Amino acid sequence: MQLLAHRGYHRHTAENTLDAFAAALQLGFDGIETDVRVSADQEAILYHDRVAPNGTPVAALTRRELGELCGHAIPTLSEALHAFPATYWNIEIKTPAAASVALPILQQFESSHRLLVTSFRHDVVLAAAEQLRVDCGLLNAHRPAALNSLLHAALNFSRLRTLVWDYEIVDPELMDQANALGFRNAVYGARTAFEHGLMREYGLHTLITDYPEYVGLGSHEA
Repeated sequence: MQLLAHRGYHRHTAENTLDAFAAALQLGFDGIETDVRVSADQEAILYHDRVAPNGTPVAALTRRELGELCGHAIPTLSEALHAFPATYWNIEIKTPAAASVALPILQQFESSHRLLVTSFRHDVVLAAAEQLRVDCGLLNAHRPAALNSLLHAALNFSRLRTLVWDYEIVDPELMDQANALGFRNAVYGARTAFEHGLMREYGLHTLITDYPEYVGLGSHEA
């Protein structure tokens, strides 16, 4: 089972920062999951939330302004990929506006980096699968009524073969169906040792986690 650090390892530093990414890789994670938004100055920045700590939309702030509000430097997508070229990157693109900035950047790294591009915006994922020569995946927070309906558009793209599920909605039957159709399963949102163990039993391909101690990495920390 491949292990990705959810926004890096951020118990002792801010999430989605170069320090958090370095800490995750030092612990032994196979790769990093991170989030891309676009700033007011059209930078592809690594930041999860839609609004800044003061309630201002991230899209209305420059990268520098957002960093001042957060109290730490906000890395760009390009900076992170340059800083850690040997790792596996799951790049979650938050919005179509972010995709318009991020996809051209990712094109520069598609032959040199191991990349998985995902989004809850499935139109963004389809655009990435069409424009890039990298693996792509559909993020899902709800269980589909029929798996075939979810996968219909994806079948046209050979690199779009990953499904990323919220822990709440997965079970062996769903994963087996996806596997039978040629798709890999990834899960985010497991929170306890039991839940992490269950994901191993399910034969999961990739687990995105905030808890290295539950997967045998690092030491337990309060």
